Amino acid sequence: MQKNNLVYGPHAVSDALDSGRAQRLWVLTTSDKGKAAQSRQDLADRAESLGLKVERVPRSYLDSRMGRANHQGIIAKVSPFPYTGFDEWLSRNAPPQPCLVIILDGIQDPGNLGHILRQAAGFMADGVIIPDRRACGVTPTVEKTSAGNAGKVPVMQVRNLNRTIKTLQETDIWCYAASMSGNTPLTGVEFPSRTAWIIGSEHDGVSRLVLESCDETVLIPMPGPIESFNVATSAALGLYEYRRQYPV
Repeated sequence: MQKNNLVYGPHAVSDALDSGRAQRLWVLTTSDKGKAAQSRQDLADRAESLGLKVERVPRSYLDSRMGRANHQGIIAKVSPFPYTGFDEWLSRNAPPQPCLVIILDGIQDPGNLGHILRQAAGFMADGVIIPDRRACGVTPTVEKTSAGNAGKVPVMQVRNLNRTIKTLQETDIWCYAASMSGNTPLTGVEFPSRTAWIIGSEHDGVSRLVLESCDETVLIPMPGPIESFNVATSAALGLYEYRRQYPV
């Protein structure tokens, strides 16, 4: 069984049950009666109530499936992650309704992507756009790191970010890229109600062509000696500032 057909940890398994993606569960056999064991039992009961097979297994079995991953005593076999089509998303987010979308230009680390998807859900973003090549997709590690929030915001994979940005701009979505050489400090940006917040890769930042396609480049002021924020932190700061200006 391939690992990309498995999600692990209570939050990711719970999300898989909620979304209907779960197909089968493996749960740690234990005599423990603590909170973690009860959480796993609750998930097992939910799965069985949905007619799914639940197998109680020793820790060695779970370890053999997930290797060094922190499975927390529960694994689920799932259907593939349900990416949203870009055209479908556009039709559901047509002007003039407010819209906040995150564009990730080449994020490589699944931990960073997972944290950003969790933030996107927390700040009630309307979508997340990632490239379909040379970038991290939604993997089991991403789902685990997102604490079960990867499926709560539409995620789109696109072939060409520059063309995607142009299409967004044609639907009155203004595109702002975080950059160490940005023209405007984040604290001085007045986001439009329809905004795309663009974050670059861990090592190279936003690519030159994407920066040139944007409406504005934004500097996140950092007075200390550190060169730049982690990409997930930069994503959160822009999401916070937009939501501060447009509270739900």
